[in-house]
Amino acid sequence: MLASKGAPPAVPLFAGRPLRLFLLATMSNDNLLHNLGFDRDPFAKTNADEEELLESYFIEPPFFKAVHGDVNDPKSAVVYAPRGGGKTALKRRIELSSKTEPFLCVIYNSFPTAGLKLTDVDLCYHLRNIVRILLVAILGEAATLGIDGLEKNDRHFLYILTKEHLTELGRADLKEAIAAVTHISDKAKEVWNMLTGPIGVALSAVFAHFGFKAPEVSKFDSEKGNAGTLEEQISFLVKIAPVFGFKSTYILIDKVDENSITGVASASLQFVRPLLLDLGILEKPGMAFKFFLWDRIEADAREFSRPDRIKTYSLKWTDPQLKTMLSRRLAAHSGEKVQSLASIVELGRPVDIDDLVVRMSGGSPRNIIRIGKAILDQQGEIDSSAHAISERAVSAGIEVIAAEIAAETVPDNILRDLKKMKRADFTVANVYADVFKITQGAGAQKVQLWQDSGAAIKIGNRQQKKGNRPSNVYAVASPIVLKHIFSDINVLDFAEKKMRLCECGQLVLRDWDVSSDQSCHACEHVFSGEPTQRPGSQSI
Repeated sequence: MLASKGAPPAVPLFAGRPLRLFLLATMSNDNLLHNLGFDRDPFAKTNADEEELLESYFIEPPFFKAVHGDVNDPKSAVVYAPRGGGKTALKRRIELSSKTEPFLCVIYNSFPTAGLKLTDVDLCYHLRNIVRILLVAILGEAATLGIDGLEKNDRHFLYILTKEHLTELGRADLKEAIAAVTHISDKAKEVWNMLTGPIGVALSAVFAHFGFKAPEVSKFDSEKGNAGTLEEQISFLVKIAPVFGFKSTYILIDKVDENSITGVASASLQFVRPLLLDLGILEKPGMAFKFFLWDRIEADAREFSRPDRIKTYSLKWTDPQLKTMLSRRLAAHSGEKVQSLASIVELGRPVDIDDLVVRMSGGSPRNIIRIGKAILDQQGEIDSSAHAISERAVSAGIEVIAAEIAAETVPDNILRDLKKMKRADFTVANVYADVFKITQGAGAQKVQLWQDSGAAIKIGNRQQKKGNRPSNVYAVASPIVLKHIFSDINVLDFAEKKMRLCECGQLVLRDWDVSSDQSCHACEHVFSGEPTQRPGSQSI
């Protein structure tokens, strides 16, 4: 291809010096990891679907077995959790168990939305996608085991469904459907790979590989037949699954809030609502839907869903669970040589770095990984030949990730206001009179917006003047966002001045350097100047 006149010659990616820098950075990173005792980067991936060693460090939440359920009597369930709160890891753990337990497991987390509006997404949209995935799963089993175990009418109906749903299917959509099946044999993959062109053209040629005999196919073609409703099609596929050795069928639904039309909570709820509403499909015998949904839609979903019929769970990790998860993650990536951050971090004061990282994460497994990665990256920049992580790298890494998470989770205008406020806890009077110099009503409106965005929470009330009514007190909700607000304070000083751990286990974010007379918003324990544990201190 000729370059346009006057255009500079094309330069290959990473050509020359950029490539050398890239290779040097990679080598430096590998050198640091080796010096610290790791075989591979323990914080390289934040998506549980990409985690090769997940089983090594997965920690079961208290309700895991209830969500997993009995494969002999499957029941649908809904799990709510924040973004980064472990929904996909929990889903993946059930997915992995299907490799040793007799249930057919498919993943419904890829939603074709090109050219669609939310109003186009109805129950038929979801059921059609699910039928396609289940059909690919069943045909994959047929490619391995054959279809002799099916009655003639069932073979006929399976043939009808195959023609109905796969004839117009493109290669890209077929690949997605195949990827949605949790375990598929090499033989089945070989059969699907034969479909290199338009599916409809090549489908007839591979029917024999699914176990269909030529005379029977000709007869089915001449007899035609009706595919029935989508609900009937799902019931049929679930009914024949035991022929291939499955006692039940699980459909795992994840990443509802991650497609192009569901970025906000209200849209995510509208998108999944048709499925959550339909008890007929959710309670079909022999199958179970397992939903893993954003907790921002939980309150509104409860208004129309039926938790008395479909069990609902909120996924919340305790600090000890997260600390154990972190320890196991480090061990899995180091051949058991590294069991804690404390063993590879050198701080200038007695602080438990593992506790500190867990509490800065705000209960999010993903945030723990991101914090760990940022700290490692900073140490690589400071000194990649080091055999320990420095306090400087810890502080800089947490500062970098705090800025990123704050920008991702808090609207720009609210983040600017909170940085101007520069308080961990406050009243409406602090907002309108002390900082912004606006009317009381305008101050109350600001605080309401902060609450609505999730950036601030109400934590109780406080008597500001004797004889006056107590005023509501609010606090910044997230420790990592609060750290960004106090970006001028070293993270260890920040933990000393702004964080306490209540005896009930709740992390309490307050301006402790301003007043130690505070209460816990979870259990209402009053500190009243008593000695309190600081998150990250060695006494915990």
